[in-house]
Amino acid sequence: MSTNQNPFQPPEAAIEPVIENQPGSDLLDQPRRCPAGNGTKWIAEGWRLFKVRFGLWIAMLIVMGAIFMGLGFIPIIGFLAGAAYPLFFGGWMIASDRVQQEGELRFEDLFAGFSLHFKPLAIAGLLYLAGTLVIMIIAGLAALVMGGSMMMMFTGDPGTSLGMAFAVAFLVYMALFVPVLMAIWFAPALIVFHAIEPIESMKLSFKACLLNIPAFLVYGLVGMFLLILGMIPLLLGWLVVYPVLMIATYAGYRDIFLGEDPD
Repeated sequence: MSTNQNPFQPPEAAIEPVIENQPGSDLLDQPRRCPAGNGTKWIAEGWRLFKVRFGLWIAMLIVMGAIFMGLGFIPIIGFLAGAAYPLFFGGWMIASDRVQQEGELRFEDLFAGFSLHFKPLAIAGLLYLAGTLVIMIIAGLAALVMGGSMMMMFTGDPGTSLGMAFAVAFLVYMALFVPVLMAIWFAPALIVFHAIEPIESMKLSFKACLLNIPAFLVYGLVGMFLLILGMIPLLLGWLVVYPVLMIATYAGYRDIFLGEDPD
């Protein structure tokens, strides 16, 4: 025995530190295609997580809505506030994950995106805002050229021409906005949980939505029905429906990107 070795010293072992939330540790190689019926499962899972602390979820929705409504009254700032959507939604995803993992909810998680992963979430927000602005310009030009000019040429009725211009603008806007919405849908979750760069997260989000159009159609139809149902008691039902649908996005993320089919 070496004279330098302490016989009373406990044995040593190389212990690696536990790394929590390691970027990409649970992420599937590619987004998976889910059955159409999973759209209802996402909403059901959203309802399950909402019930844990429904009062606090509603309070978070009211505060977030009040912030966006307040900014909406300020010219230009109201439009630019759209860039903050991924920041708040990133916090909403963190809050959903806390309920899923720990069974508790913290109000401050609503603003977690402003302290955690702020830069990539903000970049995603700016890209989303830029895409929306480009779409608005294209829709306006399409309305001017296709709606106004063509209808004036064939009917000479300014009222009909104006109606056609609005119809064309709406159709063009929706046709171009849906892909932008698909790109931003899961981006906040991919950024906060896996530290994926903004552009890459938006590409993955778009691909995931494209692969799961049937599930999203079911999710959208059920969500629309719930929103209509929520209008009956003086719109108070929306205080429940909106949080559930937003939490359902977290359930969809776990289903498509982690392969965890909601029960």
